[in-house]
Amino acid sequence: MWSSALHLLAPFKFGIAGRRVRFAQTTWTYDIIQTPGNLRLMEEQKTLLAAMTFKVDLHIHTCASKDSAVRPADAIRAAKRRGLDRICITDHNRIDGALVAKEIAPEFVIVGEEILTTHGEILAFFVSEWVPPFLSHLETLDRLETQGAVISVSHPFDRHRHPWNDEMLEAILSRLDAVEGLNARSLHAHDNQLSQEFAAMHNLPMTAGSDAHTTVEIGAAYLEMPGFTSAEEFRAGLAGSTIHGRLSPAWVHCITLVNKWRSKLGLKPRIGK
Repeated sequence: MWSSALHLLAPFKFGIAGRRVRFAQTTWTYDIIQTPGNLRLMEEQKTLLAAMTFKVDLHIHTCASKDSAVRPADAIRAAKRRGLDRICITDHNRIDGALVAKEIAPEFVIVGEEILTTHGEILAFFVSEWVPPFLSHLETLDRLETQGAVISVSHPFDRHRHPWNDEMLEAILSRLDAVEGLNARSLHAHDNQLSQEFAAMHNLPMTAGSDAHTTVEIGAAYLEMPGFTSAEEFRAGLAGSTIHGRLSPAWVHCITLVNKWRSKLGLKPRIGK
């Protein structure tokens, strides 16, 4: 399917210098003169890409997180085996693991970060600059907005993990692009239901992710949405997206505890590709 679609997306190759365009799921690049005809062709290609549907797991941890032992390359391989079209690497308070993954698969990987603030955790996508933890939620939002990141909130009503409340979220509602409506690591389905109800009440899009800390979890929850090539297109597509997935088994949290001890003892894998 991808092969035939890509031939439609790139029917001509131009060798004259112009704006460089890189389309999804292909390593080809095209230098295109910005004539009216070529610009029209580019718009048609964007329309075709938007008509495609991407499956995106928006919450994955690598060994850059102290509680995960998944190497970036292994995360990418597992995601592709499960039929995902994109993934976002969202390590705890770090982006170095995501940058390594992005280097391996530039079109497939989105650089993200799960950031612990003084109020709760914020989940950011299309991050270009690291945002340190333990800032106020308002300063964290400031830094993310400055770099044009897409902003969601991790498992906002999960009773076991830095929960937010309605009042705190409503105070920053205008600065959020979405909230996480399905987190596969939640132990209680009701906590995800609360997130979904909050999103519906405030007409706010939802994101979904496995919150994987092991390869077996990757793809347990994902967002199905229109194709995109940029943060702007991703943000625009959120309103037309749907969440899919299931809860991971509770025993995966035991692996997280083991990895925390491995990290303290220096026994956990390094970030390397």
